[in-house]
Amino acid sequence: MALSQDMDIRLLRLPWQILHIGDCSFFAKVYFTDSSYCFLLSDLSSVWCEEAAAGVIQERSKELNRRLSAPISSFLSHLSQFIRPLLDCKEKTPHSLSCTRAPDRLLLHVKSQLSGLPFYWDFHCREADIRTVCRHLLQPLISMTQALDAQCQELCTLLRRKDGEIQDYQEGGAVLSRDRLRTETFDDDAFYKTFMSKNIPQQRGASGLSDRLQQLYRDVVVIQEQPETTAAGDGVRPLTEQSQDGDGHVSAAPDPSTAQQDVDNGATQKPSQVPRDDVLSLTQRPSIVVSKAKKRKAKGLFT
Repeated sequence: MALSQDMDIRLLRLPWQILHIGDCSFFAKVYFTDSSYCFLLSDLSSVWCEEAAAGVIQERSKELNRRLSAPISSFLSHLSQFIRPLLDCKEKTPHSLSCTRAPDRLLLHVKSQLSGLPFYWDFHCREADIRTVCRHLLQPLISMTQALDAQCQELCTLLRRKDGEIQDYQEGGAVLSRDRLRTETFDDDAFYKTFMSKNIPQQRGASGLSDRLQQLYRDVVVIQEQPETTAAGDGVRPLTEQSQDGDGHVSAAPDPSTAQQDVDNGATQKPSQVPRDDVLSLTQRPSIVVSKAKKRKAKGLFT
């Protein structure tokens, strides 16, 4: 099953949250509007989704709730208030939500009350197509892995530099004021082996994403969407005309008429030919004269 382009974009910007149904744990994304909804679920072995519009919701509500008559927006508002508190909830899901697996379908059964009357709903989730799986799971997770690996390499480099700095202090006669602050020299291989043996066995199963990983997921998704916003015919102004910050606020580029007025008034300036300091290479930076520090009496490192 494939998602519509509009709903796919809305879901993509949402992080994966954990949903416990009985003894099963799922990664879930859900989006509700006043007349439709979309549900995306995965247990890391399969991915299911359902996108329902107003016609499908109206027909299913008549089949499941013959005594209940209400606008579609009321049904969807009630379902949203029922589902959302269960996402990332550490407590067990109440018996009012259950699931039934089929070879190509996952049914979620909701039992609740609306306006004092019994309310029932079934989410008919079918297997998602390969494009949805790659777009919502594979591509973002690979980007997250690459970002975390680059961060780890930078932190290892920083630790090695800190070890060199401490060694230089020690060779100059500095000593620790408290022995408990002493650390061993950082070893990449030893740290990696210890980390893998202690942490990887505990990461099996759908245990959810931390707030930090959810934010990282949002960041890599925003980066992945940028090339698509510049495609012709998608109804979005090019990035040269508008920019969007991390909070979703859009800022427009300078008015072309203002730029033209500057040209007419002779106020246009040529770009500076002097490179900025932050782009100078090591060989291009001006030499800095460093005076040799006088030898001082050895003191404690933190005194």
